[in-house]
Amino acid sequence: MAYLVLARKYRPQRLDEVVGQAHVTRTLANAIRTDRVAHAFVFSGVRGVGKTSLARILAKSLNCTSGPTVEPCGTCDSCRSIAAGTAVDVIEIDGASNNSVDDIRELRETVPYRPAIGRFKIYVIDEVHMLSVSAFNALLKTLEEPPPHVKFIFATTEPHKIPTTILSRCQRYDFRRIPTAAIVARIRYILEAEGIQADEGALAIIGREAEGSMRDALSVLDQVLAAGGDRVSQDTVAELLGVVSRRVYYDLSAAVLAEDPRLCLEIVRDVDRQGYDTTTFARGLLEHLRNLLVAGVCGGDRELLDLPEDEIAELAAQAQLTTGDTLHRLFKHFGEAYEEIARSSHPRILLEATVARLSQLGQLVPAAELVERLEALVAAGSGPKPQGGGGQPRRPQATPSPSLSGASTASTKSTRSTASTASAPPAPKAAGTDALHDGTAWSKLLEEFGAASPAKSSILERAEPAPESRGDLLVLQFDERDGFTAERAREQAFSGELRRFLRERLGRDVRLQVRLADLGGRTTVARERLAQEEMLRNREDEAREHPVVRGALSAFGGTIAKIAVAGAAPKPRRD
Repeated sequence: MAYLVLARKYRPQRLDEVVGQAHVTRTLANAIRTDRVAHAFVFSGVRGVGKTSLARILAKSLNCTSGPTVEPCGTCDSCRSIAAGTAVDVIEIDGASNNSVDDIRELRETVPYRPAIGRFKIYVIDEVHMLSVSAFNALLKTLEEPPPHVKFIFATTEPHKIPTTILSRCQRYDFRRIPTAAIVARIRYILEAEGIQADEGALAIIGREAEGSMRDALSVLDQVLAAGGDRVSQDTVAELLGVVSRRVYYDLSAAVLAEDPRLCLEIVRDVDRQGYDTTTFARGLLEHLRNLLVAGVCGGDRELLDLPEDEIAELAAQAQLTTGDTLHRLFKHFGEAYEEIARSSHPRILLEATVARLSQLGQLVPAAELVERLEALVAAGSGPKPQGGGGQPRRPQATPSPSLSGASTASTKSTRSTASTASAPPAPKAAGTDALHDGTAWSKLLEEFGAASPAKSSILERAEPAPESRGDLLVLQFDERDGFTAERAREQAFSGELRRFLRERLGRDVRLQVRLADLGGRTTVARERLAQEEMLRNREDEAREHPVVRGALSAFGGTIAKIAVAGAAPKPRRD
Protein backbone atom coordinates (compact mmCIF):
# COMPACT_ATOMS: atom_id res chain seq x y z
CA MET A 1 0.00 0.00 0.00
CA ALA A 2 1.32 3.46 -0.89
CA TYR A 3 2.50 5.62 2.00
CA LEU A 4 -0.07 8.19 3.11
CA VAL A 5 1.44 11.43 4.33
CA LEU A 6 0.56 12.61 7.82
CA ALA A 7 -1.35 15.64 6.56
CA ARG A 8 -3.85 13.30 4.84
CA LYS A 9 -3.74 10.45 7.34
CA TYR A 10 -4.60 12.72 10.27
CA ARG A 11 -6.90 15.11 8.45
CA PRO A 12 -9.71 16.20 10.82
CA GLN A 13 -12.99 14.38 10.23
CA ARG A 14 -15.20 16.13 12.79
CA LEU A 15 -15.75 19.73 13.86
CA ASP A 16 -14.12 19.18 17.26
CA GLU A 17 -10.96 17.85 15.56
CA VAL A 18 -10.26 21.13 13.73
CA VAL A 19 -7.39 22.86 15.54
CA GLY A 20 -7.28 26.58 16.24
CA GLN A 21 -10.56 27.61 14.56
CA ALA A 22 -13.03 27.37 17.43
CA HIS A 23 -14.69 30.66 16.42
CA VAL A 24 -15.66 29.08 13.06
CA THR A 25 -16.57 25.57 14.18
CA ARG A 26 -18.72 26.87 17.05
CA THR A 27 -20.74 29.11 14.72
CA LEU A 28 -21.23 26.37 12.12
CA ALA A 29 -22.27 23.88 14.80
CA ASN A 30 -24.93 26.27 16.12
CA ALA A 31 -26.15 26.92 12.56
CA ILE A 32 -26.59 23.19 11.98
CA ARG A 33 -28.40 22.66 15.29
CA THR A 34 -30.83 25.51 14.63
CA ASP A 35 -31.29 24.72 10.92
CA ARG A 36 -29.90 28.10 9.87
CA VAL A 37 -27.22 26.94 7.43
CA ALA A 38 -26.62 29.54 4.72
CA HIS A 39 -26.53 28.67 1.02
CA ALA A 40 -23.02 30.09 0.43
CA PHE A 41 -19.84 30.43 2.49
CA VAL A 42 -16.42 32.01 2.01
CA PHE A 43 -13.61 30.40 4.02
CA SER A 44 -10.55 32.70 3.96
CA GLY A 45 -7.16 32.33 5.60
CA VAL A 46 -3.52 31.45 5.05
CA ARG A 47 -2.46 28.07 3.71
CA GLY A 48 -2.92 24.93 5.78
CA VAL A 49 -5.28 26.22 8.48
CA GLY A 50 -8.20 23.87 7.67
CA LYS A 51 -10.38 25.63 5.08
CA THR A 52 -10.88 22.69 2.71
CA SER A 53 -10.99 20.19 5.56
CA LEU A 54 -13.77 22.13 7.25
CA ALA A 55 -15.63 22.36 3.94
CA ARG A 56 -15.63 18.54 3.74
CA ILE A 57 -16.69 18.22 7.37
CA LEU A 58 -19.59 20.61 6.74
CA ALA A 59 -20.57 18.56 3.69
CA LYS A 60 -20.55 15.37 5.79
CA SER A 61 -22.62 17.03 8.51
CA LEU A 62 -25.27 18.09 5.97
CA ASN A 63 -25.37 14.84 3.94
CA CYS A 64 -24.86 12.25 6.69
CA THR A 65 -27.59 9.63 6.84
CA SER A 66 -28.33 10.62 10.45
CA GLY A 67 -28.07 14.33 9.68
CA PRO A 68 -28.02 17.17 9.33
CA THR A 69 -25.92 16.71 12.47
CA VAL A 70 -22.99 18.29 14.24
CA GLU A 71 -21.44 14.83 14.68
CA PRO A 72 -21.56 12.89 11.39
CA CYS A 73 -21.29 9.14 11.82
CA GLY A 74 -18.36 8.69 9.46
CA THR A 75 -19.52 5.19 8.53
CA CYS A 76 -22.38 5.72 6.12
CA ASP A 77 -21.80 5.72 2.36
CA SER A 78 -22.10 9.49 2.15
CA CYS A 79 -19.56 10.17 4.93
CA ARG A 80 -17.06 7.64 3.62
CA SER A 81 -17.25 8.88 0.04
CA ILE A 82 -16.85 12.50 1.11
CA ALA A 83 -13.83 11.62 3.25
CA ALA A 84 -12.30 9.76 0.30
CA GLY A 85 -13.07 12.61 -2.10
CA THR A 86 -15.26 10.47 -4.37
CA ALA A 87 -18.75 11.72 -3.43
CA VAL A 88 -20.85 12.50 -6.49
CA ASP A 89 -22.86 15.11 -4.59
CA VAL A 90 -19.79 17.04 -3.37
CA ILE A 91 -18.08 18.64 -6.35
CA GLU A 92 -14.61 20.02 -5.57
CA ILE A 93 -13.31 22.45 -8.18
CA ASP A 94 -9.86 23.98 -8.47
CA GLY A 95 -10.45 27.66 -9.16
CA ALA A 96 -6.91 28.16 -10.42
CA SER A 97 -7.30 25.78 -13.38
CA ASN A 98 -11.07 26.10 -13.93
CA ASN A 99 -11.35 29.86 -13.91
CA SER A 100 -12.98 30.70 -17.23
CA VAL A 101 -16.54 31.77 -17.86
CA ASP A 102 -17.15 28.52 -19.78
CA ASP A 103 -16.25 26.47 -16.70
CA ILE A 104 -18.77 28.40 -14.62
CA ARG A 105 -21.44 27.99 -17.31
CA GLU A 106 -20.95 24.21 -17.18
CA LEU A 107 -21.29 24.38 -13.39
CA ARG A 108 -24.53 26.35 -13.70
CA GLU A 109 -25.99 23.70 -16.01
CA THR A 110 -25.60 21.04 -13.29
CA VAL A 111 -27.04 23.14 -10.48
CA PRO A 112 -30.75 22.46 -11.17
CA TYR A 113 -30.34 18.66 -10.92
CA ARG A 114 -31.04 17.16 -7.52
CA PRO A 115 -28.32 15.26 -5.58
CA ALA A 116 -27.90 11.57 -6.31
CA ILE A 117 -27.54 10.27 -2.74
CA GLY A 118 -27.45 12.97 -0.07
CA ARG A 119 -29.72 15.88 0.79
CA PHE A 120 -27.59 18.61 -0.77
CA LYS A 121 -25.42 19.08 -3.78
CA ILE A 122 -22.37 20.95 -2.46
CA TYR A 123 -19.91 22.84 -4.66
CA VAL A 124 -16.49 23.47 -3.08
CA ILE A 125 -14.37 25.89 -5.15
CA ASP A 126 -10.79 26.15 -3.88
CA GLU A 127 -8.71 29.27 -4.61
CA VAL A 128 -11.87 30.97 -5.79
CA HIS A 129 -10.07 34.33 -6.11
CA MET A 130 -8.44 32.95 -9.29
CA LEU A 131 -11.72 33.06 -11.22
CA SER A 132 -11.92 35.64 -13.97
CA VAL A 133 -14.18 38.65 -13.74
CA SER A 134 -16.48 37.15 -16.37
CA ALA A 135 -16.65 33.91 -14.42
CA PHE A 136 -17.63 35.75 -11.25
CA ASN A 137 -20.32 37.68 -13.13
CA ALA A 138 -21.69 34.45 -14.58
CA LEU A 139 -21.97 33.05 -11.05
CA LEU A 140 -23.79 36.00 -9.51
CA LYS A 141 -27.42 35.13 -10.21
CA THR A 142 -27.04 31.46 -9.38
CA LEU A 143 -25.17 32.31 -6.17
CA GLU A 144 -27.84 34.77 -5.04
CA GLU A 145 -30.85 32.47 -5.60
CA PRO A 146 -29.68 28.85 -5.82
CA PRO A 147 -32.08 25.90 -5.62
CA PRO A 148 -32.79 24.76 -2.06
CA HIS A 149 -30.74 21.59 -2.53
CA VAL A 150 -27.48 23.46 -3.43
CA LYS A 151 -24.74 24.83 -1.15
CA PHE A 152 -21.62 26.74 -2.22
CA ILE A 153 -18.37 26.79 -0.20
CA PHE A 154 -15.55 29.00 -1.47
CA ALA A 155 -12.01 28.72 -0.08
CA THR A 156 -9.38 31.40 -0.66
CA THR A 157 -6.10 32.73 0.64
CA GLU A 158 -6.71 36.20 -0.85
CA PRO A 159 -10.25 37.34 -0.06
CA HIS A 160 -9.50 40.91 -1.15
CA LYS A 161 -9.43 39.69 -4.77
CA ILE A 162 -13.01 38.45 -4.61
CA PRO A 163 -15.54 40.99 -5.93
CA THR A 164 -17.74 42.56 -3.28
CA THR A 165 -20.80 41.47 -5.24
CA ILE A 166 -19.78 37.86 -4.51
CA LEU A 167 -18.86 38.49 -0.87
CA SER A 168 -22.18 40.21 -0.19
CA ARG A 169 -24.01 37.01 -1.17
CA CYS A 170 -21.99 34.77 1.17
CA GLN A 171 -21.27 34.26 4.82
CA ARG A 172 -17.56 34.94 5.33
CA TYR A 173 -15.43 33.13 7.90
CA ASP A 174 -11.82 34.24 8.45
CA PHE A 175 -9.53 31.42 9.58
CA ARG A 176 -6.74 32.43 11.92
CA ARG A 177 -3.15 31.28 12.05
CA ILE A 178 -2.92 28.34 14.42
CA PRO A 179 -1.00 29.12 17.65
CA THR A 180 2.35 27.40 18.02
CA ALA A 181 1.26 25.73 21.25
CA ALA A 182 -1.76 24.18 19.50
CA ILE A 183 0.42 22.92 16.64
CA VAL A 184 2.89 21.39 19.11
CA ALA A 185 0.07 19.66 20.99
CA ARG A 186 -1.30 18.21 17.75
CA ILE A 187 2.15 16.99 16.64
CA ARG A 188 2.69 15.40 20.05
CA TYR A 189 -0.62 13.55 19.70
CA ILE A 190 0.30 12.28 16.21
CA LEU A 191 3.74 11.09 17.33
CA GLU A 192 2.18 9.23 20.25
CA ALA A 193 -0.24 7.58 17.83
CA GLU A 194 2.69 6.62 15.58
CA GLY A 195 4.71 5.32 18.56
CA ILE A 196 7.60 7.77 18.07
CA GLN A 197 9.33 9.71 20.85
CA ALA A 198 10.43 13.32 20.42
CA ASP A 199 12.17 16.07 22.37
CA GLU A 200 10.05 19.04 23.37
CA GLY A 201 12.65 21.30 21.80
CA ALA A 202 12.23 19.49 18.49
CA LEU A 203 8.46 19.93 18.61
CA ALA A 204 8.91 23.64 19.40
CA ILE A 205 11.15 24.13 16.35
CA ILE A 206 8.65 22.40 14.06
CA GLY A 207 5.80 24.47 15.50
CA ARG A 208 7.66 27.75 14.95
CA GLU A 209 8.77 26.86 11.43
CA ALA A 210 5.16 26.06 10.48
CA GLU A 211 4.23 29.74 11.01
CA GLY A 212 0.64 29.00 11.95
CA SER A 213 -0.03 26.35 9.26
CA MET A 214 -0.91 22.84 10.44
CA ARG A 215 -0.31 21.33 7.01
CA ASP A 216 3.17 22.88 6.88
CA ALA A 217 3.91 21.47 10.33
CA LEU A 218 2.89 17.96 9.31
CA SER A 219 4.89 18.21 6.09
CA VAL A 220 7.98 19.19 8.11
CA LEU A 221 7.29 16.33 10.52
CA ASP A 222 7.11 13.92 7.58
CA GLN A 223 10.49 15.17 6.42
CA VAL A 224 11.99 14.74 9.90
CA LEU A 225 10.64 11.21 10.24
CA ALA A 226 12.03 10.34 6.82
CA ALA A 227 15.50 11.24 8.12
CA GLY A 228 15.31 8.10 10.25
CA GLY A 229 15.90 7.33 13.88
CA ASP A 230 13.69 6.10 16.71
CA ARG A 231 13.61 9.50 18.38
CA VAL A 232 13.08 13.00 17.02
CA SER A 233 15.81 15.11 18.65
CA GLN A 234 16.17 18.86 18.75
CA ASP A 235 19.62 18.84 17.15
CA THR A 236 18.42 16.61 14.31
CA VAL A 237 15.47 18.88 13.54
CA ALA A 238 17.60 22.03 13.73
CA GLU A 239 20.22 20.55 11.41
CA LEU A 240 17.66 19.20 8.94
CA LEU A 241 15.70 22.48 8.73
CA GLY A 242 18.77 24.71 8.82
CA VAL A 243 17.64 26.68 11.86
CA VAL A 244 19.59 27.63 14.96
CA SER A 245 18.71 25.88 18.18
CA ARG A 246 16.75 28.07 20.58
CA ARG A 247 19.42 27.42 23.19
CA VAL A 248 21.80 29.63 21.19
CA TYR A 249 19.49 32.65 21.59
CA TYR A 250 19.21 32.10 25.34
CA ASP A 251 23.00 31.78 25.65
CA LEU A 252 23.50 34.97 23.62
CA SER A 253 21.01 37.02 25.63
CA ALA A 254 22.56 35.72 28.85
CA ALA A 255 25.99 36.84 27.62
CA VAL A 256 24.60 40.28 26.77
CA LEU A 257 23.05 40.68 30.23
CA ALA A 258 26.29 39.47 31.81
CA GLU A 259 28.14 42.20 29.86
CA ASP A 260 30.50 39.66 28.27
CA PRO A 261 31.27 40.88 24.73
CA ARG A 262 33.84 38.14 24.11
CA LEU A 263 31.29 35.39 24.70
CA CYS A 264 28.79 37.21 22.45
CA LEU A 265 31.30 37.29 19.60
CA GLU A 266 32.17 33.63 20.10
CA ILE A 267 28.50 32.65 19.81
CA VAL A 268 28.11 34.63 16.57
CA ARG A 269 31.31 33.02 15.24
CA ASP A 270 30.02 29.50 16.00
CA VAL A 271 26.71 30.24 14.28
CA ASP A 272 28.53 31.45 11.18
CA ARG A 273 30.88 28.44 11.16
CA GLN A 274 27.93 26.06 11.20
CA GLY A 275 26.70 27.65 7.98
CA TYR A 276 23.52 29.28 9.25
CA ASP A 277 22.22 32.36 7.47
CA THR A 278 23.23 35.44 9.46
CA THR A 279 20.16 37.48 8.54
CA THR A 280 17.83 34.64 9.55
CA PHE A 281 19.71 34.28 12.82
CA ALA A 282 19.42 38.03 13.44
CA ARG A 283 15.67 37.89 12.83
CA GLY A 284 15.40 35.05 15.35
CA LEU A 285 17.41 37.06 17.87
CA LEU A 286 15.09 40.04 17.37
CA GLU A 287 12.10 37.81 18.09
CA HIS A 288 13.87 36.39 21.16
CA LEU A 289 14.57 39.88 22.52
CA ARG A 290 10.92 40.72 21.98
CA ASN A 291 9.88 37.65 23.97
CA LEU A 292 12.37 38.57 26.68
CA LEU A 293 10.93 42.09 26.84
CA VAL A 294 7.37 40.77 27.11
CA ALA A 295 8.42 38.34 29.85
CA GLY A 296 10.09 41.16 31.76
CA VAL A 297 7.17 43.56 31.43
CA CYS A 298 4.15 41.22 31.57
CA GLY A 299 5.54 38.07 33.16
CA GLY A 300 4.80 34.59 31.78
CA ASP A 301 1.67 35.50 29.85
CA ARG A 302 0.75 32.56 27.61
CA GLU A 303 -1.37 34.71 25.30
CA LEU A 304 1.49 37.11 24.59
CA LEU A 305 4.21 34.45 24.51
CA ASP A 306 3.29 31.72 22.03
CA LEU A 307 5.93 29.36 23.41
CA PRO A 308 6.17 26.09 25.36
CA GLU A 309 5.96 26.28 29.14
CA ASP A 310 9.63 25.52 29.73
CA GLU A 311 10.74 28.36 27.43
CA ILE A 312 8.34 30.82 29.10
CA ALA A 313 9.76 29.88 32.50
CA GLU A 314 13.34 30.36 31.27
CA LEU A 315 12.46 33.71 29.71
CA ALA A 316 10.88 34.91 32.96
CA ALA A 317 13.93 33.81 34.96
CA GLN A 318 16.32 35.58 32.59
CA ALA A 319 14.20 38.75 32.54
CA GLN A 320 14.41 38.99 36.34
CA LEU A 321 18.18 39.47 36.04
CA THR A 322 17.71 43.01 34.73
CA THR A 323 15.22 45.88 34.61
CA GLY A 324 12.41 46.57 32.18
CA ASP A 325 14.14 49.78 31.03
CA THR A 326 17.25 47.83 30.11
CA LEU A 327 15.22 45.30 28.11
CA HIS A 328 13.49 48.16 26.29
CA ARG A 329 16.86 49.65 25.41
CA LEU A 330 18.30 46.31 24.19
CA PHE A 331 15.32 45.70 21.93
CA LYS A 332 15.36 49.26 20.60
CA HIS A 333 19.06 49.17 19.74
CA PHE A 334 18.93 45.77 18.06
CA GLY A 335 15.69 46.58 16.24
CA GLU A 336 17.33 49.61 14.66
CA ALA A 337 20.46 47.63 13.79
CA TYR A 338 18.50 44.74 12.28
CA GLU A 339 17.35 46.86 9.36
CA GLU A 340 20.98 47.53 8.45
CA ILE A 341 21.97 43.89 8.98
CA ALA A 342 19.21 42.68 6.65
CA ARG A 343 20.33 45.06 3.88
CA SER A 344 24.08 44.72 4.33
CA SER A 345 26.36 42.68 2.07
CA HIS A 346 28.44 41.86 5.19
CA PRO A 347 25.78 41.04 7.79
CA ARG A 348 28.09 39.08 10.11
CA ILE A 349 30.34 42.10 10.72
CA LEU A 350 27.38 44.30 11.61
CA LEU A 351 25.88 41.58 13.81
CA GLU A 352 29.15 41.20 15.73
CA ALA A 353 29.44 44.94 16.25
CA THR A 354 25.82 45.13 17.41
CA VAL A 355 25.93 42.32 19.98
CA ALA A 356 29.26 43.63 21.30
CA ARG A 357 27.67 47.05 21.71
CA LEU A 358 24.61 45.58 23.45
CA SER A 359 26.83 43.84 25.98
CA GLN A 360 28.52 47.14 26.85
CA LEU A 361 25.43 49.32 27.26
CA GLY A 362 25.31 48.57 30.97
CA GLN A 363 22.34 48.61 33.27
CA LEU A 364 19.99 51.57 33.28
CA VAL A 365 19.64 53.25 36.67
CA PRO A 366 16.12 54.54 37.41
CA ALA A 367 15.80 58.34 37.51
CA ALA A 368 14.47 58.27 41.06
CA GLU A 369 17.62 56.48 42.23
CA LEU A 370 19.80 59.07 40.46
CA VAL A 371 17.96 61.88 42.23
CA GLU A 372 18.42 60.16 45.59
CA ARG A 373 22.15 59.76 44.97
CA LEU A 374 22.50 63.40 43.96
CA GLU A 375 20.58 64.65 46.99
CA ALA A 376 22.70 62.49 49.28
CA LEU A 377 25.85 63.80 47.61
CA VAL A 378 24.85 67.44 48.04
CA ALA A 379 23.68 66.89 51.64
CA ALA A 380 26.98 65.23 52.55
CA GLY A 381 28.93 68.06 50.95
CA SER A 382 31.10 65.58 49.05
CA GLY A 383 30.70 67.33 45.72
CA PRO A 384 33.56 69.37 44.29
CA LYS A 385 33.87 72.90 45.58
CA PRO A 386 33.28 75.64 43.01
CA GLN A 387 36.19 77.87 42.16
CA GLY A 388 36.39 81.05 44.23
CA GLY A 389 38.15 82.64 47.17
CA GLY A 390 37.96 81.27 50.70
CA GLY A 391 36.47 77.98 49.54
CA GLN A 392 32.98 79.46 49.82
CA PRO A 393 30.40 78.95 47.12
CA ARG A 394 30.32 81.80 44.65
CA ARG A 395 27.38 84.10 45.30
CA PRO A 396 25.16 84.32 42.25
CA GLN A 397 24.67 87.58 40.42
CA ALA A 398 21.62 89.80 40.85
CA THR A 399 19.73 87.66 38.34
CA PRO A 400 19.26 84.09 39.62
CA SER A 401 20.74 81.10 37.78
CA PRO A 402 18.52 79.54 35.09
CA SER A 403 18.73 76.14 36.73
CA LEU A 404 17.23 77.56 39.94
CA SER A 405 15.01 80.44 38.92
CA GLY A 406 13.70 78.92 35.69
CA ALA A 407 13.48 82.25 33.89
CA SER A 408 15.79 84.79 32.30
CA THR A 409 15.60 88.55 32.32
CA ALA A 410 14.03 88.52 28.87
CA SER A 411 11.36 86.05 29.92
CA THR A 412 10.67 88.08 33.07
CA LYS A 413 10.13 91.20 30.97
CA SER A 414 7.85 89.25 28.65
CA THR A 415 5.86 87.91 31.60
CA ARG A 416 5.47 91.35 33.10
CA SER A 417 4.42 92.75 29.73
CA THR A 418 1.83 90.02 29.28
CA ALA A 419 0.51 90.46 32.80
CA SER A 420 0.22 94.22 32.42
CA THR A 421 -1.54 93.80 29.09
CA ALA A 422 -4.03 91.38 30.59
CA SER A 423 -4.79 93.17 33.87
CA ALA A 424 -3.87 96.86 33.58
CA PRO A 425 -6.22 99.38 31.91
CA PRO A 426 -5.33 100.47 28.35
CA ALA A 427 -2.51 103.00 28.20
CA PRO A 428 -3.42 106.52 27.01
CA LYS A 429 -2.77 107.18 23.34
CA ALA A 430 0.49 108.95 22.52
CA ALA A 431 0.35 112.59 21.54
CA GLY A 432 2.43 112.09 18.39
CA THR A 433 5.46 110.41 16.88
CA ASP A 434 7.95 112.28 19.11
CA ALA A 435 7.80 109.61 21.82
CA LEU A 436 8.87 106.87 19.38
CA HIS A 437 12.52 107.85 19.85
CA ASP A 438 12.32 106.24 23.26
CA GLY A 439 13.44 102.62 22.87
CA THR A 440 10.62 101.31 25.07
CA ALA A 441 7.93 103.18 23.09
CA TRP A 442 9.33 101.94 19.77
CA SER A 443 9.50 98.32 21.04
CA LYS A 444 5.91 98.64 22.27
CA LEU A 445 4.80 99.90 18.85
CA LEU A 446 6.57 96.99 17.12
CA GLU A 447 4.89 94.51 19.46
CA GLU A 448 1.41 95.95 18.87
CA PHE A 449 1.89 96.19 15.09
CA GLY A 450 3.14 92.60 15.00
CA ALA A 451 -0.03 91.46 16.75
CA ALA A 452 -2.21 93.49 14.37
CA SER A 453 -0.36 92.62 11.15
CA PRO A 454 2.03 89.65 11.56
CA ALA A 455 2.75 89.40 7.81
CA LYS A 456 4.11 92.97 7.56
CA SER A 457 5.74 93.36 10.98
CA SER A 458 9.06 91.98 9.71
CA ILE A 459 9.43 95.07 7.47
CA LEU A 460 8.94 97.49 10.35
CA GLU A 461 11.38 95.55 12.55
CA ARG A 462 14.20 96.33 10.09
CA ALA A 463 13.65 100.11 10.48
CA GLU A 464 13.93 102.67 13.25
CA PRO A 465 12.47 106.21 13.61
CA ALA A 466 14.63 109.11 12.43
CA PRO A 467 15.20 112.20 14.67
CA GLU A 468 13.06 114.25 12.27
CA SER A 469 9.96 112.35 13.32
CA ARG A 470 7.74 114.94 14.95
CA GLY A 471 4.00 115.39 15.42
CA ASP A 472 2.25 113.93 12.38
CA LEU A 473 5.44 112.88 10.54
CA LEU A 474 7.14 109.48 10.92
CA VAL A 475 10.43 109.01 9.07
CA LEU A 476 11.53 105.36 8.85
CA GLN A 477 15.26 104.77 8.38
CA PHE A 478 16.54 101.55 6.78
CA ASP A 479 20.19 100.56 6.57
CA GLU A 480 21.73 101.59 3.26
CA ARG A 481 22.50 97.92 2.54
CA ASP A 482 18.83 97.01 2.99
CA GLY A 483 17.37 98.83 -0.01
CA PHE A 484 15.09 95.94 -0.92
CA THR A 485 13.19 96.19 2.40
CA ALA A 486 13.00 99.95 2.03
CA GLU A 487 11.30 99.57 -1.36
CA ARG A 488 8.79 97.20 0.19
CA ALA A 489 8.09 99.80 2.89
CA ARG A 490 7.25 102.39 0.22
CA GLU A 491 4.59 100.11 -1.31
CA GLN A 492 0.98 101.01 -0.66
CA ALA A 493 0.26 97.60 0.90
CA PHE A 494 2.66 98.27 3.77
CA SER A 495 2.38 102.04 4.13
CA GLY A 496 -1.43 101.92 4.07
CA GLU A 497 -1.52 99.20 6.73
CA LEU A 498 0.92 101.10 8.98
CA ARG A 499 -0.95 104.43 8.57
CA ARG A 500 -4.25 102.78 9.53
CA PHE A 501 -2.59 101.27 12.57
CA LEU A 502 -1.08 104.63 13.63
CA ARG A 503 -4.41 106.39 13.06
CA GLU A 504 -6.09 104.01 15.50
CA ARG A 505 -3.24 104.34 18.00
CA LEU A 506 -2.65 108.12 17.82
CA GLY A 507 -6.10 109.30 16.90
CA ARG A 508 -5.10 111.14 13.71
CA ASP A 509 -3.46 110.64 10.32
CA VAL A 510 0.34 110.29 10.13
CA ARG A 511 2.52 111.00 7.11
CA LEU A 512 5.22 108.40 6.30
CA GLN A 513 8.63 108.90 4.74
CA VAL A 514 11.18 106.17 3.98
CA ARG A 515 14.88 106.76 3.50
CA LEU A 516 18.23 104.94 3.64
CA ALA A 517 20.87 105.72 6.27
CA ASP A 518 24.08 104.27 7.70
CA LEU A 519 22.83 102.23 10.66
CA GLY A 520 26.00 100.17 11.01
CA GLY A 521 24.31 97.06 9.62
CA ARG A 522 21.96 96.62 12.58
CA THR A 523 18.80 98.28 13.83
CA THR A 524 17.96 98.98 17.45
CA VAL A 525 15.83 95.81 17.57
CA ALA A 526 18.73 93.73 16.28
CA ARG A 527 21.08 95.18 18.87
CA GLU A 528 18.59 94.37 21.62
CA ARG A 529 18.39 90.79 20.38
CA LEU A 530 22.16 90.47 20.40
CA ALA A 531 22.19 91.72 23.97
CA GLN A 532 19.57 89.13 24.91
CA GLU A 533 21.63 86.36 23.33
CA GLU A 534 24.69 87.50 25.27
CA MET A 535 22.65 87.43 28.44
CA LEU A 536 21.51 83.84 27.72
CA ARG A 537 25.09 82.76 27.14
CA ASN A 538 26.05 84.22 30.49
CA ARG A 539 23.22 82.31 32.12
CA GLU A 540 24.45 79.06 30.56
CA ASP A 541 27.96 79.69 31.85
CA GLU A 542 26.60 80.24 35.34
CA ALA A 543 24.63 76.97 35.11
CA ARG A 544 27.78 75.04 34.16
CA GLU A 545 29.60 76.35 37.24
CA HIS A 546 26.73 75.73 39.66
CA PRO A 547 27.82 73.48 42.58
CA VAL A 548 24.90 71.05 42.11
CA VAL A 549 25.71 70.56 38.42
CA ARG A 550 29.43 70.13 39.08
CA GLY A 551 28.66 67.66 41.85
CA ALA A 552 26.43 65.58 39.59
CA LEU A 553 29.09 65.47 36.87
CA SER A 554 31.70 64.38 39.37
CA ALA A 555 29.47 61.72 40.97
CA PHE A 556 28.24 60.06 37.80
CA GLY A 557 31.03 60.83 35.35
CA GLY A 558 28.65 62.48 32.93
CA THR A 559 28.90 65.32 30.45
CA ILE A 560 26.61 68.24 29.72
CA ALA A 561 24.74 67.62 26.48
CA LYS A 562 22.45 70.66 26.50
CA ILE A 563 21.48 73.56 28.74
CA ALA A 564 17.94 74.92 28.48
CA VAL A 565 16.90 78.11 30.24
CA ALA A 566 13.38 77.51 31.51
CA GLY A 567 10.90 80.08 30.24
CA ALA A 568 13.39 81.69 27.83
CA ALA A 569 12.25 82.47 24.33
CA PRO A 570 13.96 80.67 21.44
CA LYS A 571 16.97 82.38 19.97
CA PRO A 572 15.82 85.01 17.46
CA ARG A 573 17.14 85.27 13.94
CA ARG A 574 19.78 87.84 13.15
CA ASP A 575 19.16 90.71 10.73
